[in-house]
Amino acid sequence: MSGYDYEYEWDSRYCYSGSNVLKNKLDILDGEALATAEREITAARIAGILDRPVRGRLGFKHLCDIHRAIFRDVYDWAGKTRTVNIAKGNPFCMSHAIPTYAEDIFTKLENEGFLYDTPADEIPKRLTYYLSEINVLHPFREGNGRAQRLFIEYLAQSAGHRVDFSDVSSSEMIEASVLSFDKDYGKMTSLFQHILSPVTPQEQQAFRKRIGLDRTERER
Repeated sequence: MSGYDYEYEWDSRYCYSGSNVLKNKLDILDGEALATAEREITAARIAGILDRPVRGRLGFKHLCDIHRAIFRDVYDWAGKTRTVNIAKGNPFCMSHAIPTYAEDIFTKLENEGFLYDTPADEIPKRLTYYLSEINVLHPFREGNGRAQRLFIEYLAQSAGHRVDFSDVSSSEMIEASVLSFDKDYGKMTSLFQHILSPVTPQEQQAFRKRIGLDRTERER
C-alpha cells in the first residue's frame, strides 16, 4: 500500500547511517530515487510472477517466498521477517511476536482447508479476514502490501475465484485496511464483492497444480 509513510524505530540494520533510506542492492542513497527504482523493478518481477507463479502451499513460508521473489533484486532481506517494530498510525505486530502470530493465522487457514470448500458467498468475508490479519502481521520491513495482495490472489484462485486488485484505488484500499485493523470488515468485504469473479473448475485445478498445492499434501 502506498499513500502514507511508515513510522518505525531507528535501526542501522535496515537504513543507511544518518538516513531513513533503506539499504539496497542498488546502493541508491536518495529516497525518491529508490522508490522509483523499486517500483519499476518490482512491477517487472510481479509481471513475471503472474506468468510463472511462486510455488508453495499457502502457508507463511509461501508468503515469504512471494516477498523474496518480488524484492530479491532490491533488498538483501527480501523474504525475511523484520527485526524492528513499525507502524502506520496503528502499530503492526511486534517483531518478536511475528512467528507466533503467523503460526496462528496460517494454522487457522490450513484448518479451513485453504477455503477450498468455502461457499462462494462466504469467500469475500474469509478473504477479508485473512488479508486483514496478514496486514496486521506485516512481517516484512517493506513491501508488505504487494506481497500480501499477491498471496491473497493465490488463495482466492486456488479456492475458485479471481481477484482483480487493479479495480481498487489506493485510497479505497488504505481506508478499508485502516478500518479492518480494528476488525471493522465491512468496507474490505464490500471491495472483495466487487473485485471477485469465479474461475472454471478446470482453471482452479490447473492453478493449484501450477503452485504445487493439492488437497492431500499441505504444509504450513
